Amino acid sequence: MKKIMLLVLITLFAFTVFAQSKKGYIYLKSGTILNGKYKYSDNLEKVKVESAGKVWVFDASEVDSVKSIKSHRNDNFEKDNYSKSSIFVRTEIGVLIGNSENSQSAPFSFSSTVNYFIDRNFSIGAGVGVEFLKETYLPIFLNFEYKFKDSHSTPFLFFKTGYQIPLEESREIYYNGYQPWSSSFWPGPDYLQEPMDTKGGFMINPGVGYQRMFSSGFGMSFAFGYQFHRLHYTGDNDYGLDIDYNRLTIKLGIIF
Repeated sequence: MKKIMLLVLITLFAFTVFAQSKKGYIYLKSGTILNGKYKYSDNLEKVKVESAGKVWVFDASEVDSVKSIKSHRNDNFEKDNYSKSSIFVRTEIGVLIGNSENSQSAPFSFSSTVNYFIDRNFSIGAGVGVEFLKETYLPIFLNFEYKFKDSHSTPFLFFKTGYQIPLEESREIYYNGYQPWSSSFWPGPDYLQEPMDTKGGFMINPGVGYQRMFSSGFGMSFAFGYQFHRLHYTGDNDYGLDIDYNRLTIKLGIIF
């Protein structure tokens, strides 16, 4: 009786952990080939196989590859079919939302990062992009990411830090330049408004996102976070000006 109850509990657990099965050929590393229904667990660590009236549950490490009868697609399965590559690229487009009273309250932002997995969940990468603030800037940054699950569908945390390199001179930031030939006496010195030199500045961007992998080489993500910029401007006579930006970032990404 105890064995029957244990078998029932194992069967219920199997149907709880594994969703709807697919038909195909399962090639085990031991050399055995099974023909039947198969399904990966949500965490991709187990494979359930139904063949010849029997049910097996294998560790993913025991499976060499799977060939779906319906799609005729051969999936080489190591530990995680959706993240077997140690390198991935995330390209994002979005906006930097600020105060409605600011000029350019939601400028456009584009970036792309090349990332390397240190372990199953943590990765580090380097990125570059373009952002349109008062001038056009080239952000160059490091990107740190942590996935909550080693799965094809998971939330993640990120932290970017780097430097904004200006691609053009200031068009909106000016200072009063004193003309050397003008007199400090009546009728007074002569000032002209001169554009300031853009020097770029430091940036940080922490946030949270959610990603969904549709195959081992393609996925999408949605993320939002907080971005801080401190952009520096200089003029003659050691004149300097710092402008701080505090923005909410909303970005849509493609992973490949």
